[in-house]
Amino acid sequence: MEWNIVNGRVCDPDKVNMPYIYMLFYEKINPNDFLATVKYTNSGAVFQKVYAFGWTKMNIGRGEVGTMIKSTRAAVMTVLMLLLFVLPVTSIYAEGNLLQNPGFEEGGDDAPSNWTKDMWISGDNSGLLSIQSEEVHSGSKAAVIENIEPNHLKWVQTIEATPNSYYRISGWIKVVSTAGEGIGANILAVGVGGGYPSVTDTAGEWQYLEYIGQTGPEQKSFGIGASLGGYSSLIQGKAYFDDFAVEKLDAAPEGANVISLDSAAVSPDAGDKKADTPHKVSPTKMLLISALFSVFFAVLYTKAFRSEKLMKQPENIYSKWLSIAIGVAFILRVWIGLTAQGYQNDMNTFISWGQRMVDLGPGKFYEEGYFADYPPGYLYILYVLSAIRGVLGFTQGSGGENLLFKLPAILSDLVLGYFIYQMSRKKLGTGIAFGLMLLFLFNPAVLINSAAWGQADSFFLIFLLLSIHGAANKKFVRSAILFALATLIKPQALIFTPVLLFAFYHHRAWKQLGFGALYGLGIFGLLAAPFFWNNGGLVGIIDLYKSTLSSYPYSSVNAFNLYALTDPMWSSLDLTWLGIPYRVWGFIFILVAVAVAAFYSFKKDRLDLTKSYFIGMVLIVVVFVLGTKMHERYMFPALILCLFTYIESRDRRFLSLFIGFSLTQYINVAYTLSHLNADVSPGADGIVLVTAIANLALLLYMLNIGYDVYVRKGIKPLPAPITLEEQYEEDLRVVGQIKPHQKGGRSNDEV
Repeated sequence: MEWNIVNGRVCDPDKVNMPYIYMLFYEKINPNDFLATVKYTNSGAVFQKVYAFGWTKMNIGRGEVGTMIKSTRAAVMTVLMLLLFVLPVTSIYAEGNLLQNPGFEEGGDDAPSNWTKDMWISGDNSGLLSIQSEEVHSGSKAAVIENIEPNHLKWVQTIEATPNSYYRISGWIKVVSTAGEGIGANILAVGVGGGYPSVTDTAGEWQYLEYIGQTGPEQKSFGIGASLGGYSSLIQGKAYFDDFAVEKLDAAPEGANVISLDSAAVSPDAGDKKADTPHKVSPTKMLLISALFSVFFAVLYTKAFRSEKLMKQPENIYSKWLSIAIGVAFILRVWIGLTAQGYQNDMNTFISWGQRMVDLGPGKFYEEGYFADYPPGYLYILYVLSAIRGVLGFTQGSGGENLLFKLPAILSDLVLGYFIYQMSRKKLGTGIAFGLMLLFLFNPAVLINSAAWGQADSFFLIFLLLSIHGAANKKFVRSAILFALATLIKPQALIFTPVLLFAFYHHRAWKQLGFGALYGLGIFGLLAAPFFWNNGGLVGIIDLYKSTLSSYPYSSVNAFNLYALTDPMWSSLDLTWLGIPYRVWGFIFILVAVAVAAFYSFKKDRLDLTKSYFIGMVLIVVVFVLGTKMHERYMFPALILCLFTYIESRDRRFLSLFIGFSLTQYINVAYTLSHLNADVSPGADGIVLVTAIANLALLLYMLNIGYDVYVRKGIKPLPAPITLEEQYEEDLRVVGQIKPHQKGGRSNDEV
């Protein structure tokens, strides 16, 4: 029998690249017979590595044939002792490696056995996953990942596991190059935000990575990936992966930094010791901004809105201030857009989608296997932005490119602010209208959503708000068309469907309902047709919305709501609370949201559609606070709906509700963004718990105000503006209350 030693593995024509340990123990070859009969031919470098347990070197030079035969008893005993030293450890390791095909030796170049591809941004222009034989750590093959553009690609394998158990996870990585600030090459724990080691430069050598992971109390499997990039951090580059291993341990090694393998867990335990968080996220800046906005609101609410001088300024004065305010708001957003660290994962996704639209057009955009969870509406905007980027020559990852793709949301903020001003000016006067516009334009929850994060919520909200505005003003056909456009941009618009249905029903506007549905579906179909004409048609559209609405099957996707108090966020919908699965709770509270909205709509004055804004706010707040699968930003529409509810009802308590929702929404988004940029997810700390409790309290406060205003008809307006003389007397009274007193309780005037 003749064997070739190639890069540390024994090669047999009948058994390709099987390690010699496998041949001895799994084929049950007697070591004595093996040593006496096997002829070794070394085709290159000397024997280098027996997996991860130690280095040994066999004295066989290049091209030299070493024939190992029984010659003397001493020689045999010497060799056997060496084998006994190496083989027990190695065989235990081989039996303990839970990975199948850990060296990527079996299978084809595009489909290694037991491994599957996982791509954040699909397509050959975005990245490549393959198996090659030019660069290996051992054996004849290794995996290679190349991110042509910022991306997160990985080879993934799922492993059966035991709950509350420890595992050593290891492998060899060689980085060719990386570009960007994202996570480098790593051995990924699938579904876990961070904590595992990664490398961006291995100096042209193979580098060994290892960490200890722990499964959750109900976890029966976990995924391991050869990965380039991370969940919240995309990167360009190329890296090789080989000789991965997963071993079950009886206990975590002393002093080891254990990470959780449970995607539902926040932080693992190593015995009684919590694992160290890779990055410490400070809430100081976020809390300071919240305090400053609270002071700004208090000044407007208690002083500016009560100042007769400010409230009765001539119209032309406010026109000048309006231009200045919008200009400052725009400049502030541009500065934030250029300097703030947004969520680059979302930005890169938008940029990639836009470029795909330019390269392939809409007809091939939703190809099978390509990740795209947005409907066609906003893709038209991304197409235009990508075309502009090409003309202007912005480089990938530049500040100009990021700002360009944030511009639709930034400009939408300004449009919404101006709409607030125009609507409230007619009902409340120019002074209060200007103040309400300022509260929106300089709201940190609005600024971080568009200018920092780069999300499209403001753009979507224009169409949603105009749709509800149309329903409130009995413009039902217009309302239906705008609602169709809103749904074409974001599926979350479907949450607000009862607002339109109630309005149509109360006014028995069946004819307008028919025309509205016809026009709305017609425009929807016209804009969606280029994407689905040759890609599934109507079934393709339905499948897209079903897929999008069923994605992220978790109790909370970083939303600080009820489920941040019951279990760690990102808990599976199959887990239970009070004996009921989260999946069922989600359905229950959707029905509750519709029932509560119907109560306010049908209770009194059904024909008064001005409460449509309040009904919309009820729907989104109940669904966000009590519903499942909620992202951190989904409360955003409640802010502007709360302002319009105040404009229509004139009850000052809605302004108090507005500042409350503004603060909780800002804290939720800012805290989540800080964690994502640190490659972790928010845990159940004080910030999260207090914000979640505050959201529950604000929900109850909202329902109480709504009952008082729309059922009892108890309106509490802002106090009327006071004159200068009244203001002077009020100031004197306040000063008198805070004057210092001497001992004995006598004031200075009494001495």
